[in-house]
Amino acid sequence: MSELPQFHSLDETSASTLGLFRLIGETWEKLDREAFGYFILSMTQSVNDILGIYLLAKFGGLFADKEGVGTCNLPIMPLFETIDDLQNAPDIMKELFSIPLVRHSIMNQHGSQEVMIGYSDSNKDGGFFTSNWELSKAQTRLTQTGEDCGVPISFFHGRGGSVSRGGAPTGLAIASQPAGSINGRMRITEQGEVVSSKYANEGTACYQMELLAASVFEHTLKPAEKDNRQADYLEPMEALSSLAYAAYRELAEMDGLFDYYQAASPVEELTLLKIGSRPARRFGAKSLNDLRAIPWVFAWTQNRHMVPGWYGVGTAFNSFLKIRGDDGLSLLKEMYQNSPLFKLIVDEVQKTLCFVDIYVASEYSELVENEEIRKPIFDMFKKEYYLTMDMIKEIVGNDPIDEHFPVFARRLHRRINILRRVGMEQVNLVNRFRCEQDGNQKEDLIPLLLSINCISAALGWTG
Repeated sequence: MSELPQFHSLDETSASTLGLFRLIGETWEKLDREAFGYFILSMTQSVNDILGIYLLAKFGGLFADKEGVGTCNLPIMPLFETIDDLQNAPDIMKELFSIPLVRHSIMNQHGSQEVMIGYSDSNKDGGFFTSNWELSKAQTRLTQTGEDCGVPISFFHGRGGSVSRGGAPTGLAIASQPAGSINGRMRITEQGEVVSSKYANEGTACYQMELLAASVFEHTLKPAEKDNRQADYLEPMEALSSLAYAAYRELAEMDGLFDYYQAASPVEELTLLKIGSRPARRFGAKSLNDLRAIPWVFAWTQNRHMVPGWYGVGTAFNSFLKIRGDDGLSLLKEMYQNSPLFKLIVDEVQKTLCFVDIYVASEYSELVENEEIRKPIFDMFKKEYYLTMDMIKEIVGNDPIDEHFPVFARRLHRRINILRRVGMEQVNLVNRFRCEQDGNQKEDLIPLLLSINCISAALGWTG
């Protein structure tokens, strides 16, 4: 390895980061270049964020030339996570591709650029409908940016687990991706809680891989003319997304929601599970912006509100129909039949609503001592829940869920009563646990953690 610049008086974090890149550089040069894939840069918000990694790679000896001006050997993958970042991603990548160093490095590595898109933070930012729509738009625009710049772009989907984090059925999720965004290449994450159910034995694992491969091939080979009608749905999808976003943000920005969320969910107790690689919140958290996206979903799941998986959709549909009347309803029904993305959203909202339990949610809300916070928020939640139920029926019809999703319905019917009993017991355990002194909490700790595991197992996801 060529002589690297020396730095003095670095703080602990900076020294650790630089040490990581130098370790990568030494391993690259002396051991195995195949040991490293992409370096994923989370929360990418600007070109400078990405160029910062190129600079660290230079300091780590990861350039092909000792001067560090030619090409970088370390492939770098930006991860766009929030709604704003997804909207800005095409402009960021266009500027990035205009930089000779970056362009030479990409062509020297794979000849294409991989971009990761995040489902968790975009959902926490904008709700279920808007997250899905912005992810779809970002892929379309990024694909076009790659074509315009002569750098093919493929996508790494940070999805899985709960529906609100993109964990829809594999075939339907892939079918809903925008035309031209896959082209035979797709990478996805599999969340830890679903790995055993999908890959625990050879038969199931083979089926899952065959399903994934077949879905990718089907999407890639789909004739372009089949997607022509999707252009007719861009305007109504944009309108619905704006309406859903406004409804979701009204709740998210409501005075007292952070206090309600802390008291009416086991978010504090989730940290006692000792699972996951990161804390449930950033240090010094005092608002929703400080909460991490996965515990945000996890806690709303445990208290059976399920807010990230449906909230705002009912108001969006209702407002849309108030403006467009019967023609609007006919359009939504047509989109449900012909738009894979819209159908995915409606179907997953319908299934998520089956797991909402107003009774358990009401009991959890009673843990909020301040009635001026509790009542308006829970009333808003109930109103949106019943409105969303009505709107979904308007679009898909009044047939029982057994006819739409027979496998899901069988699983639901087997577990729904147990889920309510465990949910009610969990409310009591959380209340007792919070009221007890430290020395007496141990007696309720294990049953409380078991109740969290039980609900997660019954639903099939954590956060």
